[in-house]
Amino acid sequence: MFDTANTPLKFVADVVIWKFGGKGHFTVKSVYNALTSNDNGLYEKKIWKGKFPAKIKIFLWMVLNNAILTNDNMLKRNWSGHPACYFCPIDETATHLFFQCSVTRAVWATIATCIGANNIPQSLNQIWAWCESWLPGEKKFHTLGIAAICWAI
Repeated sequence: MFDTANTPLKFVADVVIWKFGGKGHFTVKSVYNALTSNDNGLYEKKIWKGKFPAKIKIFLWMVLNNAILTNDNMLKRNWSGHPACYFCPIDETATHLFFQCSVTRAVWATIATCIGANNIPQSLNQIWAWCESWLPGEKKFHTLGIAAICWAI
């Protein structure tokens, strides 16, 4: 049994420490390094190293992490709207919006036809392998193309 009466207590002020920065200090560089390190995953690194505007990098990262404000995510935040997709009656999720909706499937099918692919991607995680299959020599354009298509959708 722990005796609280005979245990001296010290009151020390709380200290905020940034775990990604040197000496526990926050820097923008430490955030960038944390986001682009290999332990975050290959796709996150591709996003943060991409040659396109920061707002699109953030958007694509949010899509990859299911943090985009689709109807299903807004319902989790007590939104009072309807969960259906704007384009069809199926409930809107990030995967549905960007890959499974009939409208977006038509977009991907058009792109597939243009590059000679005989299938279309089913998720953001699958899309990089899809690009490598159908555009093997154009790796530096994969992330830019994916970002442009998702941003347009």
